[in-house]
Amino acid sequence: MGLLVVAAALAGGVAWVALGFMPIRDGATGAFAAWSQTPARSTFTTRRALPDSSWPMFGGSPARTRFAPSELRPPFRLRYAIPGGGGLIEMPPAVALGRIVFGTHRGFVVASSLESGRELWRTRLGTCIASSPAVRNGIVYLGWAGTAPCQRKKDREGGVVALDLVTGRVLWKYHTGNVESSPAIVGSTLYFSAFRTRHDSTVYAMRLGRDRRMLCSLRVGSKIASSPAVIGSTLYVSAYDRHLYALDSSTCALRWKTSAFDNDLSTRLLLGVRSLVKKGSWTETGYYATPAVAYQRVFLGTIDGVFTAFDAHTGQPRWSRQLGGSVYGSAAIWHEVVYVGTTDGVFHALSARTGREFWKRDLGGGISGSATVTNRRVYVATFARETFALNARTGAIEWRFPDGRYSPLVVAGKRAVLVGMGTIYGLVNGSRATTWQAS
Repeated sequence: MGLLVVAAALAGGVAWVALGFMPIRDGATGAFAAWSQTPARSTFTTRRALPDSSWPMFGGSPARTRFAPSELRPPFRLRYAIPGGGGLIEMPPAVALGRIVFGTHRGFVVASSLESGRELWRTRLGTCIASSPAVRNGIVYLGWAGTAPCQRKKDREGGVVALDLVTGRVLWKYHTGNVESSPAIVGSTLYFSAFRTRHDSTVYAMRLGRDRRMLCSLRVGSKIASSPAVIGSTLYVSAYDRHLYALDSSTCALRWKTSAFDNDLSTRLLLGVRSLVKKGSWTETGYYATPAVAYQRVFLGTIDGVFTAFDAHTGQPRWSRQLGGSVYGSAAIWHEVVYVGTTDGVFHALSARTGREFWKRDLGGGISGSATVTNRRVYVATFARETFALNARTGAIEWRFPDGRYSPLVVAGKRAVLVGMGTIYGLVNGSRATTWQAS
């Protein structure tokens, strides 16, 4: 009987992959809090708490909504290019105290002047860096995962390192296992996650300062490569087991966990078969992307290609939408619109209220990174090694740049700091009659 169930699941899974069927949970109706936890409010709160930073962490704030107000607009003029030393720059930099700081797959942490692009220091850690820095009070916090250069298969070595923002000197290291997670900072607490195997991860909350110590942690029986999002007293983190977890940010106690999918045996079997057929692994699907939190909802997409809005208080799905490709990047949010790209090269603008699609744009290259929204434009990079500026209302292409792969750019006052494959570019507003060029 058991063999018949497995055989039926395998047959159903193959048919499911062919037909594109997905066993998505029904969304429940609920009020939409347009006035609450807006991206603009999250950015303002973060800048008030960290006044020396224009982009202090991945997503621009602990809510990870990737919005920042600015007067930046294309076409841009290229002011400088900062080489990464030959290694891939997978994750965007942080910008604080007039310094751009980032890590590379070859194990270097680099800080350069925001004004001139001049390199200020370069520290070789010799470890794989696939994490964005977080900066607080002149200290850089960064995750590492195994040895450099980065490999697909990780060992159990990894952790978080702290460096002096002015000198690049390593202040301390904390060993946890692989950290691909980009740390978040709220007050004096550093939040991050680490994985040792595909079935063993831990979420951490660390008190910073002279009395640095681990406040709490929670063990999860799945791989966590995503970054924690924190808003209010709740921390949200997603895992490869297709679950979104909500924790108390002070105690790490689990409040709830949820999923876009049903949790019965047949669904789990079908999802596993789909992963095996499409990715060659029973566990290579689920949530890789980082949650983004706004309007009392948590927005998150899966490698399976399903994008969902969850109630931030209960975890109940409000709506889900099946997209064409896999979702690896965190969503960007602005004016009740959620922006997300997929590996099939299509970039989507969805209603935060209902999931209705406002527009979509095929950009001709797979999208794996997270977008950024500023000044009525949304920026996105593709595997075709291009970065685009799209009109956030219509999706029209307003500008393109011949470099990029994962993350497009971060906002630093009057500078757009664009992330190429192995180079960081400093851009300023140019004249309407010009395209990008070196000054």
